[in-house]
Amino acid sequence: MVSLGTTLRFKILIVVVLVAVSLLSLGAGYHYVRSPSMPPSPLPTNEASHEAPHEAPHEPPHEPPHEPPHEPPHEPPHEPPKEEKKKLLPNVESMDSLRSKHSVPDKISTTIFMFRGDFSSPLYDLFTLQKRAIKFCDKDTSVAGCDVRLPNNYKWGTLSAKLMDALDVMCKSNAKTDFYVKIDDDLIMSEARLEEIIRKMAATDCQVAGGIARDFPYYWAVGQIYVFKREIFDYVCTQLPPKFELHSSEDIMFGRLINSTDRSRFCSLDKPQNHWHKKYKDQRLKIEYLLQHNE
Repeated sequence: MVSLGTTLRFKILIVVVLVAVSLLSLGAGYHYVRSPSMPPSPLPTNEASHEAPHEAPHEPPHEPPHEPPHEPPHEPPHEPPKEEKKKLLPNVESMDSLRSKHSVPDKISTTIFMFRGDFSSPLYDLFTLQKRAIKFCDKDTSVAGCDVRLPNNYKWGTLSAKLMDALDVMCKSNAKTDFYVKIDDDLIMSEARLEEIIRKMAATDCQVAGGIARDFPYYWAVGQIYVFKREIFDYVCTQLPPKFELHSSEDIMFGRLINSTDRSRFCSLDKPQNHWHKKYKDQRLKIEYLLQHNE
């Protein structure tokens, strides 16, 4: 009689044998399936490949796109800064256009004055106006024919100082006249024409006549000739010595002393109807001053 333990062990043995047989049958039919997400495994080989390695198609070396040579930015041509134009005073009337307003006395006294220097021609008195004029000379000038020697020596850039000294002498003089005429030594003008101008001025309100410039804040007369009445002379005497810096040009300086923008007080003497400066020529006569000034 077989015992219970022996039977149990026999059954367990049978189960083990069956399980082993099942596993063996399964192993014989098993196939390896690669997961779609896994890359294929490389196949090892002991033989060199007979195919040339795959090469990418030949491409020319990459070059940057062609660009034109660099040029500096175009700039407009350099232009100097524009100077602001001076605001000009209104034009004044010409002497010949003025209408007479006053009666003219039979006798009109006139003082003509001029500057002389070493640069002056020895024949300064060739013309009547220069011969009549009071000649103001430098202190140490060597020229003859001086009526008044001033206290200093002057040059071209200090003629304003010479004018101030000459005016000071005349202002302190007891001899007063109706008109005053400042002329250059190289002015070319007939005495008859000057007399016409003075009588015309006496009949009008014009107080200063000459080549009237208007490019300063006041009118001024160009220094070749300027004619002014006693009223202007008396006023100028009250302004001496000037309380401001002297201008290098004596004619501009004289205008600064008057310091007026009243155009009715000024009238112009147009060239060449009235006078010539440095040069004159007609069908028979030619006059020309060679030395322009005393630089």
